[in-house]
Amino acid sequence: MKTDAQVVWLVSFSHFITHGYMTILPAVLVAIAGEQSMSFMELGLIANIGYFLYGFGAFPAGYLADRFGSKRLLTIGVLGMAVSSICISTTSTILSFALTYTLLGTFASIHHPAGLSFIARRIENNKGRAMGLHGVMGNIGLFLSPMVAAFSMMLFGTWRAAYLTYGLMGLVFFYFLYSSRIQGEKDLSFKRLLGTGKKATSTEEEIPPSPASAAKGDEPPKTFYISLALLILFMGSILSGFIFRGSLTFLPALFQQNISPIANHDEPVVMAGYAATAVLSLGLFGAWFGGYINDKTKYPEFVPAGVFLIVAPALYFASRLMDTQLILTTGVFSLIYYAWQPSQNYLIAKYTKKSSHGMGFGINFFLIFGVGSLATSVGGWVADELGIDRFYAAMSLIAFAGMLVAMAVYPLRSYAVDWKRKTNKIFKLSEEKKEGAS
Repeated sequence: MKTDAQVVWLVSFSHFITHGYMTILPAVLVAIAGEQSMSFMELGLIANIGYFLYGFGAFPAGYLADRFGSKRLLTIGVLGMAVSSICISTTSTILSFALTYTLLGTFASIHHPAGLSFIARRIENNKGRAMGLHGVMGNIGLFLSPMVAAFSMMLFGTWRAAYLTYGLMGLVFFYFLYSSRIQGEKDLSFKRLLGTGKKATSTEEEIPPSPASAAKGDEPPKTFYISLALLILFMGSILSGFIFRGSLTFLPALFQQNISPIANHDEPVVMAGYAATAVLSLGLFGAWFGGYINDKTKYPEFVPAGVFLIVAPALYFASRLMDTQLILTTGVFSLIYYAWQPSQNYLIAKYTKKSSHGMGFGINFFLIFGVGSLATSVGGWVADELGIDRFYAAMSLIAFAGMLVAMAVYPLRSYAVDWKRKTNKIFKLSEEKKEGAS
């Protein structure tokens, strides 16, 4: 139990600091633009590249976590983020800022596949609660980072202090993560990493072989197959990723347009940001509940469908209401929607083998953050041409589609796709193979 708690808190704090790194930029955007004589378009392009790599990098990171160990890769990611953040604080040109921010996005992409596969492989009991705490800490990182950045700027008079503060915090956490010994998990060895030392010491058995080299007794033999439930979960990730990025990006704009006290304030942008932060902070409760309910229900496959069932009308009413009613509606959205992520993580772990947890989470977060990042450009076009209200109406339709997709997981959980057979590509799994079929 002590080891379980150690794993959960290490991974959860990594989640906290990862989201912190990736949300500093909006808080210091104006200061960077002024000091470095950069346009918002230039900064936006750099941010888009960083966010895309944040999602895209999850795919190879998942493979590496399966191949070399989750704790090992997570440690590299934490160190890389810390060093990248410190380097950002020293930049003096647009090119150097772009290169270091690109590095930050790349190293940040490691957390989700490595961290969640760490939990999935090492936590047997109360896995849902562990996923829930992981989600809560990530949400705290999301809304606390701008406050830490603003305080650092106020204290030291420069935006660089924000990145330096997080960089030093990351180095301290790296030391604790690097020094921690987890039964069953290999530790990072810099000598081995550089190819100058003997095999790293370890407190674990070797990471299980990948599906390609699994035992011959797997069903069916000498082939690669994946659960239909997992494929459907991935489809849900694309839809949910669009809602996630869209709501984070355009909620302040919606408030600024449709809440009279904010629209009439002397500083509407600042007030809209505060209001959006307050509403999104309700996601802490949703993230905790999403993890908790998975340990309590007999049918966790229906939890994401239940989330979308409430989120769809909430987004629709958010596109039509104003003032207090809009605040209440978006509050319901935030409270319920953020239960989706720990529920999804629980199911990804359930329908992938231990040897391929990292790859499963890597694909999942590439779809959420990488493909989901399209919401910024699509949403911008819809907002310009039709209005921000219509974009929220469009997201309600996407949430409804997400509900229909999520409802298909349970009835199709017994089936898998065989990618190598020329005929009968879809087949029914034996009872013991229903879970962890990929």
